[in-house]
Amino acid sequence: MFLLEAFTWTQLLQPQFYIDNGGLWLVLFIVFAETGLFAGFFLPGDSLLFVSGIFSTQLAASFYDTGSDFANLVLIIVLTSIAGIVGNTVGYWFGRRIGPAMYHWKDRFLFKQRYLHQAKEFYDKHGGGAIVFARFLPVIRPFAP
Repeated sequence: MFLLEAFTWTQLLQPQFYIDNGGLWLVLFIVFAETGLFAGFFLPGDSLLFVSGIFSTQLAASFYDTGSDFANLVLIIVLTSIAGIVGNTVGYWFGRRIGPAMYHWKDRFLFKQRYLHQAKEFYDKHGGGAIVFARFLPVIRPFAP
């Protein structure tokens, strides 16, 4: 259990701190947020998956210990895949509901109508291939439809 009195800022740099205080649930949330929530663009999804593989035994034990290293790794792969698919589905649903309304929004600090029209022209020009290709580029993935 996390105690505030025992907390030091250097613990934030140690993977064991996150395993003890969030475990696999934290990994699943980050994968979900990076793929499904617009605010997830700053999360370290790709590097997190690499570290999750290294610590798969401990992560799986924080969720459900299968007793086998291979089964623990398969459990993490299956659960993170599900989190990514659910995140993409939520992102699609959100874009489908909010997207058309965005054409009526006024320009703000981060949102400009010009950007919206440029993105639409880009996807009209390059089609579905650009969407599939963007899924494999870490910086572009959160912004791709």
